[in-house]
Amino acid sequence: MQVTPLTVGQDIWRAVRTDAVQIMISKLATTGVAAVLALTVSTTVPATTGPVPFDAEQYGLCTSAELYPHAAFGTPLDYSGDKTIVITAVELIDPVGIELLSVSVVPYDENSEHLGFSAYPPTELLATEWQNRVEAIGFTAAGPIDAVVMSELQYTGERAVASIDGLIIHYTADGVKYAGRTRVTLEIDEGDCQ
Repeated sequence: MQVTPLTVGQDIWRAVRTDAVQIMISKLATTGVAAVLALTVSTTVPATTGPVPFDAEQYGLCTSAELYPHAAFGTPLDYSGDKTIVITAVELIDPVGIELLSVSVVPYDENSEHLGFSAYPPTELLATEWQNRVEAIGFTAAGPIDAVVMSELQYTGERAVASIDGLIIHYTADGVKYAGRTRVTLEIDEGDCQ
């Protein structure tokens, strides 16, 4: 996976290399049988299927829990086809110390900032667009879409380093079920990112 550093507003980002195999090997070394179960579960995460390319971007983000204990995590919803798309569920991949509180779809226009991560709510960067957000579960669009799936995340404080390995977005296209897997990871540290 290619690691891409991001800067949004302040330069608070540090790209982190995430390699599922390395993470799982590390878990095996420290947690024994529980890690074997975690490895089994993590290998069942589906690859992206269907017409919406949720896995187009691949990078890792790291930020401080002090700066972003409550965050907005954006996933592009860019679809140019003519099928009717309905989002049916959104879930975190391998969450550690991070909870998913809500999910919205925020429409973009040609002047919109494409938001990947910010404080929640993301009104500083998407003030106008945020007013037009809708609940993601049940969101329906017939034909082309230019929007962001905005996940509201909460750092729980249970771990010094919290993380997710992306999202699974379940949806239908003309009634056929699909699962889209994002490839953007997030790490939230109590201290500075290493």
